[in-house]
Amino acid sequence: MLFRSYNSVDKSYEIAKKIFNLCGEQNTSIIYKGANEYFTENPNQINEAVNKIIETALKNEKTYILSIGCITNIALAIKKEPKIIKKIEVIWLGSNFLFMKNNDFNFRQDPEAIKYIMSKNVNLTIIPTYPVSYGMIISKYEIDARIKGKNKLCDYFCSIFSDDFGKIKSRRPIWDISVVAYILHPDWFITMAISCPIIKKDSSFKLTKFRKKIKFVQKLDSNKIYDDLFEKIIK
Repeated sequence: MLFRSYNSVDKSYEIAKKIFNLCGEQNTSIIYKGANEYFTENPNQINEAVNKIIETALKNEKTYILSIGCITNIALAIKKEPKIIKKIEVIWLGSNFLFMKNNDFNFRQDPEAIKYIMSKNVNLTIIPTYPVSYGMIISKYEIDARIKGKNKLCDYFCSIFSDDFGKIKSRRPIWDISVVAYILHPDWFITMAISCPIIKKDSSFKLTKFRKKIKFVQKLDSNKIYDDLFEKIIK
């Protein structure tokens, strides 16, 4: 598991360890700290997460990389070891859908990283935050009704139901689970393959015709995704 948050790498690392503990998993050695600078600032930085991406990709025939934040670590790994490009498939939660300006958090943290990845022949699927993964909106009432009291992990999730900056809300999308669901149940998603767009200065996409193909998710089935999630975490 490779972590970086908008607050700090250390905070993400500690949250990951807490979740492991709540799941009864004590082996936190499989959690690796990622970049503490953006690709723009230092495209040659190396960290535990970058090294692990490279190590894993090189020893496997194919490695799926699920990115739920800015895509810095993956860009750094590709830059350090281009051989992994043919051995990885990246599913990234970020950007907005075509014809919209990209002002979502995962994109605007490190736009140079996604520009770099899109310039390479990477097998890439993008799950746009808006309007696609925004479809994962759910209420605190429903979360509490379905999982509260089931186990310590469920209670922890209920206790941290807030927006991305810690402000308590009655409804919000839980964006990140869409990425995991895409790997587990791709039939719950509708995708389109397009020629890789170019990112313009205003952060919007410029459509192209003859570049490599990438996939954009157009629609997801949030009901099936949540039903599957709740079934798994209450066990």
